[in-house]
Amino acid sequence: MKKILLGLLILFLLLGLAGFYALNMSGDSVEKKDADHSLSAAVLYQEYSSNEKKSNIKYIGKTIEVSGIIAEMSEDQEGATVLMFVQPGEMEGVMCTIDKDQNTSSLAVGQNVKIKAQCTGMLEMTGVVLNKGVLVK
Repeated sequence: MKKILLGLLILFLLLGLAGFYALNMSGDSVEKKDADHSLSAAVLYQEYSSNEKKSNIKYIGKTIEVSGIIAEMSEDQEGATVLMFVQPGEMEGVMCTIDKDQNTSSLAVGQNVKIKAQCTGMLEMTGVVLNKGVLVK
């Protein structure tokens, strides 16, 4: 019985990871898409913190325009720039991976920016995740 439950758990985990991967990698660039929503990173994170289920329905798969002050910058394993927007005193916030074809050399921690990206939901210990980000001029 334990082997069956373990097998089912592993199966569900793999299906969840495959779905998350497909959601993050699907679709075209958001650069030419109109934003479905426009708000600050702080408001987006607060909405998710208040009601994740409702926020998932409202934002997942949608193109959203987010503004905020860059709290952290890093690179992912593929060399894309990752921006983190975190309010002072918070451990989580909004994390956005910028498309690799975007020039991010002028970005710096503490800079106020506006980005357009696709929302993929919320991850524990990270916060709200945005992908395919492009800088809005």
